[in-house]
Amino acid sequence: MDISSYSLDFHKHILSKWAASRAASQSKGFKFSVELGSKLLLFGKKGSQASDQEFIDYIKQIENFNSQDDYDYWHHQSILNMTSYTDELKQLLDKHNKSFNNYTYGIAAKILNCYLKVFFLESFGNQKFADFIHPPVDAILLKALRKEDKKLFNFKNSVFTNIGVLKIPTWTRINENEYKMIIKLMKEFVSSKNQKGLWKIEFFWIGHQ
Repeated sequence: MDISSYSLDFHKHILSKWAASRAASQSKGFKFSVELGSKLLLFGKKGSQASDQEFIDYIKQIENFNSQDDYDYWHHQSILNMTSYTDELKQLLDKHNKSFNNYTYGIAAKILNCYLKVFFLESFGNQKFADFIHPPVDAILLKALRKEDKKLFNFKNSVFTNIGVLKIPTWTRINENEYKMIIKLMKEFVSSKNQKGLWKIEFFWIGHQ
């Protein structure tokens, strides 16, 4: 690539990879570099490392989604691609001295969600597809939501098996079922406030303060 082919999409992609990798590397058992986080993200397209342009083309598919179900299916398949224990993924983790056992659905989801949040930032509130994008799930947001609505966010459903000392799911350990239930509760909460767009839930995220 030379400077003449450096597009706005690629510009956003570089920033989004960096931001996602920094934000998601918070687990004591799975801290990782921007380099590794970026490579893990690129597995989302096909379960092996895609090129940057291939990944950009892949995530831009969601601009054509017309329903939350379409997005949720795409998102789940992307996380499965990111976390499938292939030889290529094993070699990548071994190279960076990381254990696959500590690389969870929750961590992969935060990488992807943070990436999409930054890449499509200008679309929130303006484009229908952006309403479907899941917010990054972390302890700060879950703690605030539990404080706001203890009845809805009591996390006593049997699906939750990784509850921490704050009585909220430990986001770095959550599995597929826990993640999906958290998103379901967030959808219910946003709807109960007569709002549209899952991004609205981040009103309660105070990590910027």
